[in-house]
Amino acid sequence: MLKKLHPEGEFESLDDLREFEHRLARALEKGAIERVPVKKRHSGISPEEWYRVKGGDDVYRFVVPDYPLRGYWGRVEKPDEGSYFQQLYEGDAPSREEYAALTAKLAEKWREGEVERAEDSHSKVAGTYLFHHRPSDETFELFPPNKTTGRAIWGKVFRSNKDGSWPGQDMSLDVPPTSRFSIKSKGEP
Repeated sequence: MLKKLHPEGEFESLDDLREFEHRLARALEKGAIERVPVKKRHSGISPEEWYRVKGGDDVYRFVVPDYPLRGYWGRVEKPDEGSYFQQLYEGDAPSREEYAALTAKLAEKWREGEVERAEDSHSKVAGTYLFHHRPSDETFELFPPNKTTGRAIWGKVFRSNKDGSWPGQDMSLDVPPTSRFSIKSKGEP
C-alpha cells in the first residue's frame, strides 16, 4: 500500500508532490494507514512524518520539500532504531553547559572508538566537528557556542559511509590517542 503511494525517492515537481499528498490524505481518511512517531530523522533540516499500514511492519517516511531540497518518500530501513546521537543530546541548540557535557560525552565515545570524528575544514566557525557512528551510519555536526547567544548548534548532516560521503575526500579523521597521557589539540571537543 505505502509503496504504491509514490515511487521511492524525491518529488519531481509540485504537481507530483500534490498528487502524492492527495493519495496520502485519502489513505489516512480511509484508515488504511496510520501516522507513527519519528525515531530517527532522515534530515536535520526538513520536517518529517512516518506512516505505516495499520497492523503492518513496513514504515515509510515523508520528508517535506524545503527549497532547494525536493523532499523524499521512502521506506525506513530500521524503524525501531532511534538516533544514536540524539540519545546523547536530544535538542539542537545546547547551552554552554550542555555543550560542555555533550563534548565530554563525544570525546569519551571517540576515545573508545565508538564514534569517528573529523574537524569540519569547510566551516567558517573554528572548532566545528563532525561525528560519525558507523553502526547506524549517522553523522552529526557540532558548532561551538555562539558568543552572543551562548548556544551551540547540533544537528544531523548528509554524510554517509554507505554512499562514500563519510569522511569523504575533503576531510581526514582524527585518530584517537593511544594512551591517556597524549596531548589534546587546541580546541578539541
